Amino acid sequence: MKVRVASAGTGKTTSLVARFLERVGDGEPLRRIAGVTFTRSAAAELRERVGEGLDAILRDGTYLGGLVTAPKGSEALYLEARRELDGATLTTIHGYMRLGLRLSAPLLGLDPDFTSLAEWEAESIFDEELAGVLLLAGDPDHTLHEAAIQLGPKAHERALDLFGSRSLTENVTAAEGDTQATDLVALYRAAYQRYLARTGASRIAPSEVERRALAMVRTPAAIARLVERTPRVVVDEYQDVNPLQGRFFEALQQGGIQVEVVGDPKQSIYGFRHADVNVFRSALAAGEVLDPLTDTRRHATLVAHFLNRLTQTLAKENWGFAPEEAPEVTPAGSQREVRGRIEVHWITEAPRLDDARPLEADVLAERLAAAHEQGTPFSDMAVLARNYAGLERVRKTLEAKGIPAVLRQGRGYYERTEIRDLVHALHVGLDAKRDTLAAWLRGPFGGLDPAQVDQVLKSDAPLKILEERHPDLHARLARTQEAVLERPLEALRILLRERLISGKRFIDLLERRQRENVDALLFEVAERPPGELDVLLQRLNLLAERAKEAGDVPSEGEGVTLITIHGAKGLEWPLVALFDVGAGRKPNSDAVHIHDDRVHVRNGPGFQEARKAIRNREDGESFRLLYVAASRARDTLILTGSVTKRGVNGWAKAIDAMGLGPKAESREREDFLLQRHPFASGEVNQDASSTPRHANEPHALAQASWTLQSFPDSSLPPVESPSRIRGKGEEDFEPSEPIAYGVRSEESEGRLPGQAIAVGTLLHDAIRRDAQPDDTREIELLRAQEVMFPYAPEEQDRFLEEVQAMLATYHQLLGNTLPALEARTTDLREWPVALPDGRQVWQGVIDRLYQADGTWYLDDYKTDRDMHPERYAFQLAVYRQAVRLVLGTEPVARLVNLRDGSIYVLPETILEQAWAARTKGL
Repeated sequence: MKVRVASAGTGKTTSLVARFLERVGDGEPLRRIAGVTFTRSAAAELRERVGEGLDAILRDGTYLGGLVTAPKGSEALYLEARRELDGATLTTIHGYMRLGLRLSAPLLGLDPDFTSLAEWEAESIFDEELAGVLLLAGDPDHTLHEAAIQLGPKAHERALDLFGSRSLTENVTAAEGDTQATDLVALYRAAYQRYLARTGASRIAPSEVERRALAMVRTPAAIARLVERTPRVVVDEYQDVNPLQGRFFEALQQGGIQVEVVGDPKQSIYGFRHADVNVFRSALAAGEVLDPLTDTRRHATLVAHFLNRLTQTLAKENWGFAPEEAPEVTPAGSQREVRGRIEVHWITEAPRLDDARPLEADVLAERLAAAHEQGTPFSDMAVLARNYAGLERVRKTLEAKGIPAVLRQGRGYYERTEIRDLVHALHVGLDAKRDTLAAWLRGPFGGLDPAQVDQVLKSDAPLKILEERHPDLHARLARTQEAVLERPLEALRILLRERLISGKRFIDLLERRQRENVDALLFEVAERPPGELDVLLQRLNLLAERAKEAGDVPSEGEGVTLITIHGAKGLEWPLVALFDVGAGRKPNSDAVHIHDDRVHVRNGPGFQEARKAIRNREDGESFRLLYVAASRARDTLILTGSVTKRGVNGWAKAIDAMGLGPKAESREREDFLLQRHPFASGEVNQDASSTPRHANEPHALAQASWTLQSFPDSSLPPVESPSRIRGKGEEDFEPSEPIAYGVRSEESEGRLPGQAIAVGTLLHDAIRRDAQPDDTREIELLRAQEVMFPYAPEEQDRFLEEVQAMLATYHQLLGNTLPALEARTTDLREWPVALPDGRQVWQGVIDRLYQADGTWYLDDYKTDRDMHPERYAFQLAVYRQAVRLVLGTEPVARLVNLRDGSIYVLPETILEQAWAARTKGL
């Protein structure tokens, strides 16, 4: 295997194109060379660049001024390669694996027309099979009964985690002596075998593609066929492959295929996708190492000097990579003549990092404003952060200072599967035509297999067939159609957060990075909310089309680009600012680890050693993330960070080791600035160049008269919750059909401070999510609520028992005194209310607003031990008035006491009196 290290900006893709052109010139047909890279967009770019190289050779006889020169008499070879380009094997890793599998499908027991199974769908199928295994394991005679008992309620969650990590090891094996791991692996294997039997030979998810590809390259007849088809494979971004993919390429080399890889260990930052930099290191140790690429045409002189110093420091400390993985780079081309600029700013002596970050964002905004004053357009600037929370903080600061900014998501964002799934759902909600319905049915919201989709779409009345054969999907479609009637942001929230997919939310099906992507979409819509849904869809479709054409995702508007570091990979800007370099990495808290091909479970033997190894690996990746971020800058690099009195942490350690930390002496020259901004002063140190334009100029306009006006004093604040206004009357409200469900004793002794509020909050959340009282997993989730944090575990247990009892009462009411959920044509949960009323705004939440049998009901859930319904007359009056104004209907307003199952219907006269009394001071 031939291996080459290519640092950021050194022309890695150009070197790959040159390699293709050289091989074609030597007589090797393009159709026999496979180009493999990490993403579809990168594969498309490689195809385009190879085409441009072939065109240049045919036109000029050389590529890039002599980088490749066509041998004499080779024109026919390049013409043949140009004709073969569209059919050439330039694809992703999984695409190449699928090619090999299809070549030998019958030999490997596969359907040659097998389809790809999305990872979320694979996880959903495994989830169902796992639930089935656990159900059977409840039988004392079942072989896994004891394992399920020992694993307890965490069994399901931990087995799912193991399934999501299966690309880390070829054989899932328990660590020696770890009985919990042994039980978990046994449970996992039983569910995994059922999963494989269910998906069969015609539907294969990415991790199973990898496993089957490994079996293929170990089959002599199959590898011989692949060698004949592509005797040479060139792999890009090799630092991003996972362990199974690495073993696949090693087996290709052993099977007779010439494998050439190029990558940069310093840019291995996709551990969350199971990338393992050690795969590249193994290739470096065992392969033929080619000269590294060291000429950077991206970086100005000072930026290149900073990067060299950074990589030397990190390599010396073994923070992320070794010295042989960090060759020095030299500016080349036009960048050799550009000096560049570096700035480092520290907010020091902060009590907490969170306290200092607003000041840090202010410093960053002032430096961007100063750079703009000196001639750098805002559109040539980018601010990078680890996550969208940091970007949102910067966005708000820039907006407050009048600096335009655009939140962007990186290459191919609008074509990502999770984004398109949401777009399909919005489309089908607006108009369930056959084409939109097809995409929806195949995606996560529908979940039908191709045969079922065909049955629905080929009928004369697809929606009728859907209702007859898949009533749950028909109801889901109806809810989606209701959702799109809301404002676009609310419609997205419903699709993301409601349990529409067999009791699960859409976000529950997503991996961490995918959840970040949909969060970014919500930020974008919230920032520039369209008035109509079709406007949002047009915007998303347009951006997706542009992404296909340009490869880069443009966003509406001009201004400073705000993007995560992972999203910025492969991109560059004249000025890059890196925000929050003083933050540390959040430690891994997983309960299951795979290390050295062994499964370790928390508290088991070897778990702490495995966790330490994994955290060391993640620390290394964190430092590599710093290198990736800094190397996006062409001419100017600005770093801002905050530190507490405890000292430096995270990336700040690396910058401090370079001699540029918060205790270094402040320095300033034309091309370099190191500055401290003490937190205690509350002020940002500025020089003349950093002062924003007009900052000290007096206002030119006269003061408007209305600025001197004020509101008269009121007995109530401008915004108030109606639930805080308690009625004083002693009206006697009798419950309608009181029901005694035997809720346990209501003795008030032993109640803890805040217990009533905590229990009420937990109960309302459980009802909102349609949790079942006997669903222990749902009940346990309530422990994560913030209201539980002040209480000890045994106190939390008491709260959950109380919630469980009242939740049981609620479910006994459904279909009895309360309409069943399935009988409701419209069902709105926790409907927010903001009702303007003169100088007052009443703000609250209606627990449940729904329509059944043509009647609207407004239910407010109570947990009072001593019920006095007259106290809530004003609260219900406000909510009823809001429903009147918004829906134009008169709801039946009721109090539902979940301690004893009693329901109080408040008479209209009482509600009218309560609403009128608001003008009398209540």
